[in-house]
Amino acid sequence: MTRVRTCERLLGSLHLHEHRKRQQITSPYTTKMGSSSLPQRMRKLQTKLLAIRLGSGAFILPKDIKKIHLRFAPNMNGGHMGPRKFWRHELVRLKFHNPAIPMTIDRTAAQDEKAILSVHYTNDSAPQTSSSATSSPAARDSTTKNTTPSVAAPSDRVETINMTNFNNSQILDALVQLTKAYPVEPTAQDKEELATLEEQRVRSAAAAKLSAEVRARQKREKELLEQARGEMAA
Repeated sequence: MTRVRTCERLLGSLHLHEHRKRQQITSPYTTKMGSSSLPQRMRKLQTKLLAIRLGSGAFILPKDIKKIHLRFAPNMNGGHMGPRKFWRHELVRLKFHNPAIPMTIDRTAAQDEKAILSVHYTNDSAPQTSSSATSSPAARDSTTKNTTPSVAAPSDRVETINMTNFNNSQILDALVQLTKAYPVEPTAQDKEELATLEEQRVRSAAAAKLSAEVRARQKREKELLEQARGEMAA
């Protein structure tokens, strides 16, 4: 009797599977990933663009700043991890919002040297301090990677920040405090776009979860179908 009931249950699953196949009942969430890859890529691109416009480092620098220069070692040990992260993240946003200000890097410093951020001012706008310098080593442009001299003009003033053992957030705070830069505030359109992207992200997560459940159910039905065919063949 047990074997009969098992066969009946498996046959029932077989009939249900065949019925669904004939009716072509498919879930809107069980489409292949390729069909939704373009909207997903567009959403990721929009998120990255918003992150550049509004993320950490989105500040407007004063007009009296002529140039920003970073010098640190090529490896991250010895207190040079923060400067490297600052270059990869915050400096990108600073450049995006201040395209007219040259921002260069020099990664040829020795590992035991200090990591230095230099702020070049024009027209004697910044007072000379004990941590200031009139010139800095050769700079490597962050975009073209061409090594060019980084020498301040006679009328320029340069103030420096010792970035050694600072994380990227601390470096940004020190730069903002030194330069009196002000943050970029999100517009109404930015806020609306952020809300839309978050809503799309939540919907996408829910759809992915439902799709996984549907695939798991279909896999189970397929296993029952194969088991039923094996029982009938026996």
